[in-house]
Parts: sequence; C-alpha cells; structure tokens
Amino acid sequence: MPTVIVPLEYDRTKPQPHGVSERVLPWARALAGRLESSLVLVSVLDVPVGLRSLQEQELLRALLEDWRAECRRYLEEIAGTFPSGRPARILVEEGDPALVLTRLAAEVPDPLLVMAAHARAGWRRLVLGSVTAQVIGSGVAPVFVVPAHLPPPVEEPVLDRVLVPLDGSRLAEAALTLLPMLGTKGWEVLLLHVRESRARRIEADVIGDDPEAYLRELADRLTAQGYRTQWLVADGRPAQVIVETARARSVDLIAMVTHGWTGLRDVLMGSTAEQVLAHAPVPVLVRRPVPFSPGGGTGPS
Repeated sequence: MPTVIVPLEYDRTKPQPHGVSERVLPWARALAGRLESSLVLVSVLDVPVGLRSLQEQELLRALLEDWRAECRRYLEEIAGTFPSGRPARILVEEGDPALVLTRLAAEVPDPLLVMAAHARAGWRRLVLGSVTAQVIGSGVAPVFVVPAHLPPPVEEPVLDRVLVPLDGSRLAEAALTLLPMLGTKGWEVLLLHVRESRARRIEADVIGDDPEAYLRELADRLTAQGYRTQWLVADGRPAQVIVETARARSVDLIAMVTHGWTGLRDVLMGSTAEQVLAHAPVPVLVRRPVPFSPGGGTGPS
C-alpha cells in the first residue's frame, strides 16, 4: 500500500499563500480513495532571508510558531476533505522544500508524491528551478504531477485509464514498474510507441524491428497480471502524438520516465518531456529511472 504524500504551500509572505499547490487536491483525494493508502499532508516553511536576519530572535521564534500553528490548522482543514476512515499524518517542517520532501519520501514505505508544477514554463526551467523538478530529479520516488494549466475538475476525477509511451528501451519500460503502485483492479493500460517521421537510426535495445510485436508481448504480460490492455503504434512527433493520443483516447493519466536511453532517443528525453508536461490534458506520473544494467531488466516479468 503506497504512502501518498501531498505537499501544500502555506507562505504567509505571498499574496497567494497556497500558490498552485491546491490544484492537486481533487486527484490526491481520488488516489487516496482508490488506493486506500496512507496519507501525509505536509507544508514546508521556507523562511525568507529577511526574517532569518531579524536581530530580535525571540520575535522570530514567535513569528515562526504563529506561522506553524496557522499552517497546521490549514492542513487539518484539508485533511477533513479526504475520504473518511483514512486518517492523515500532518507535518509542518522548516527548511529547503525539496530536501525536506526527498527526505520524507525516503523515510516512508512506497512513497508517491502528488505535486503541482508550472509545466508551461518548460521542462528545462522546471528542472533548474522548481521544487517538483528537484524531487523528480532525486529519483527517490515517483511523482504524480498535476500541471498548473489543467482546469479544476468539475467532479472527482476517475482514474482507470493510463497511457504509457515506450521508445523500445529498457529504461523507458521502467514506467511499467510504476503501475503496481496504482493497483491492477479496474486499470486499462494503453501502450504507445511513436515512430518519428524523419529517418533515424534505431538503436533500441529491446524493440527489434517490429514495434507491434514488442507492444503485443508487453500487453500480454500486463494482461496476465490483471490489467486490461491496448497498444498502438503511431507516426509523428513523439510529444505531439503522446498528447493527442491522451486526449483522443480519454485517458486519465500518462505514466512515463523522464528520459529514455537509446533508440528513439527523444521519445522520453528532454524536449519531449518538456512538451508533454506543457500540453498534457491529464496529470503525468513520472519518475527518474534507475540506470539499466544489462541482464538486470526493469520491465515487467
């Protein structure tokens, strides 16, 4: 059973104290209810330098205690909106948000972080600057990313159809290892391989010359594990095809790694990940994969 970690911003120094962090709540509630998971609601107080430099340290401590109390009350209110019977662990921490979250993820069993991101700013900016990107980059846990451009759902989101883009490499297949965390009951998995329109040398380590046979074999393995499966081979620009397929097939989630390895290199690397996060019509479950070692294998068995 995963531990769903939901970081929520509460920065009383900003005009919008919660930023975009509350955008994740409908999906976080859906995940917590579907998975019957443990739940952690956490806020990290990133104390501004101006406050830290206060000469009156007693005043600073008083301000921080007041801030902590406000934050705890806020998290307790949010906890009350989650499915009943799932008590939430409330945490108010102080420090660098990315470091605090990665440490927390390393301490709990089967962590799954649910975080918002200004994906429209572009993957490179996301990687360099945002807390969400730093957590993804740590590789400590998968992150369920809700891009800030997604409109709030009218009703509680339904999570039962997931799109998994695959470029034919073992590292890309690491996205399939995320699926058991979501459970098998009710999930339909759509496997997608994109053949680029321009001529390229294919160096994929597992796909061979027949992407349809490759996807069919993976689909059969997933079916044996209890998933409903479909597969699709399409031509075009990978990011565009991924986004269009997600929209056309009405999937609820895209699951992918942050990069591929060899083969159709751009399918799950920088520019493609940037464009998918910038335009995805649904949340993206993403993880930085562990390095592939020949003979090890990261795909389904």
